[in-house]
Amino acid sequence: MIYTELLKLKATKIPWLALLGAIPANLVTLFAFLPRIMPDGTRAGIDIQDMFYRQGMLLVMIAPSIFTLITAYIIAREYQERTINQLFSYPVSRASILAAKLSVVFILIAATTVLSCIAAFVVGFVKLLQGHIDFTMIGLGLKTNLLICLLSFGTVPVAAAVSLVAKNVIPAAVLGVFATIVTVIGEIGHGQGGILFPWLAPYWPVRHLAQDIADNTGANPYAVPALIILALTFILSLAFSLVYYMRSDVHSGS
Repeated sequence: MIYTELLKLKATKIPWLALLGAIPANLVTLFAFLPRIMPDGTRAGIDIQDMFYRQGMLLVMIAPSIFTLITAYIIAREYQERTINQLFSYPVSRASILAAKLSVVFILIAATTVLSCIAAFVVGFVKLLQGHIDFTMIGLGLKTNLLICLLSFGTVPVAAAVSLVAKNVIPAAVLGVFATIVTVIGEIGHGQGGILFPWLAPYWPVRHLAQDIADNTGANPYAVPALIILALTFILSLAFSLVYYMRSDVHSGS
């Protein structure tokens, strides 16, 4: 089922959204190569921590729009193309179909995350070979991106639920734009409580990675509540999507 869903995207431009999300994140990491002067007048070297921080910041900013649009297209495509009748007629449970669709979304989220940190990882690896850093910083950067990937998937069922109800991409796209605006505002403010907004939860590991840059003095006291809110958002929206999908009329969309 997952392979079938991937084949459906072969002739579309949706996979390019993963690249669209990765290119800006890679470009912003290259800002570390710009000449910077320290307060004492000396030139600052390349900071791998800063590279991963910038990459994570930008990825979290653009993730809501891109991942919501990917989800909406994968979920609502059969409704818009009026092929939902044939899909529901297959001898496969609707739960399996929905699970396959969400699995493809996760694959694309993972691909976007991996591609977005290539520049930072390559520079870090070169610095590692030169003996300028140890693997700890690279490991923290990779761990941060892994958490971004997992936490970003937490809001995917919300986009899926909106797409199922609307049977169209546009409402979910509007949701993604709204979430992106709030996310950008939250990141600019560097507030600890911003991660309570589900789409800002991926900013938690990014902020923790660069405590000095984000003026963080310790563990974020909102981390646990934010994870609880994200988990509830994921569970409730996923349950709604599953129930709605399984109870949909076989003639929906025709």
